[in-house]
Amino acid sequence: MKNIKLAYFGSPNFSADFLEKILLDKSLPIAVKFIFTQPDQPVGRKRILAPTSVKQIANKYKLRVFEFKNLNIENSLEIRSWKLEIPKLDLALVYAFGELIPKEILKLPKYGFWNIHPSLLPKYRGPSPMATPLINGDEKTGITIIKMDEEIDHGPIVAQQSLTIKKTDKRPDLEKKLTNLAYGMFKKILAGEPTKFFATWDTPAEGVGRIPIGDKKFRNEPFIAQNHKQSTYTKKLTKQDGFIEFENLKLRIENSPEKLYNLFRGLYPWPGIWTIIKSIQPTRLDEIKRLKITDLELVNGKLIIKKVQLEGKKEVDFETFNKAYKIF
Repeated sequence: MKNIKLAYFGSPNFSADFLEKILLDKSLPIAVKFIFTQPDQPVGRKRILAPTSVKQIANKYKLRVFEFKNLNIENSLEIRSWKLEIPKLDLALVYAFGELIPKEILKLPKYGFWNIHPSLLPKYRGPSPMATPLINGDEKTGITIIKMDEEIDHGPIVAQQSLTIKKTDKRPDLEKKLTNLAYGMFKKILAGEPTKFFATWDTPAEGVGRIPIGDKKFRNEPFIAQNHKQSTYTKKLTKQDGFIEFENLKLRIENSPEKLYNLFRGLYPWPGIWTIIKSIQPTRLDEIKRLKITDLELVNGKLIIKKVQLEGKKEVDFETFNKAYKIF
């Protein structure tokens, strides 16, 4: 059986989960040669540098790791050293890498770059495709695997499959479910089985190509072009996206509970929904602190705050907190 030699591009937890799944699945005809991820980032109050989750998995399995903030083929010695290995690679697989990849690099692997995007493209292109459908109260999302071009989430569709969103799903739930779905789809593609769309290794313009995998081959069908007129875009989440003024928070709890609950689902656990309250201590009445809602439920159309965390304090039950602060 001929192994597909690939490089993997990714950074966050769910991308690391996908990477570990394909590394552990010995039935997959692949050989992961290189890992590309973002540089170590400062985390926590002490801002200690920590590796990305993908880098941690790469180190666990003793894989070669390249770290890039801005991929530039001319200025990076590491990219030039990787370029020497390109003729030995069949494919580059990208899942939440977090950086733009220049078109010059997209052309280097034999069969280009495939991107695993957690939405039903062309809907929800961009950096927050898992949070946005939750915030919007969507009932469906999915995974789309595309062959990448120089535009963001723009390339033709290799495979696509939908997933039902449960009313109780928060972003970590969706990350896990969509990652499992993506893994299953990728495995089917490698086995020559159908998803919603079939996979080929080359577009018709490049000449149809197939790679034998044991006694199976990829289907001889073209990729599916996206309907770009129907494209929608997401934005990068910031801490400020979760801020709601205290008086407005109380109004939204009463008047738009479902919308606020959907916002909570999409922004959980970061940046979360948060507000600013004043200190109750007589000597610090002018002091304000950040209050984060860490657990929220929607029961029969009514919002129930379960837990909160005051800046500098541990998470507590809201009932206990409210007895002290009497904010509602």
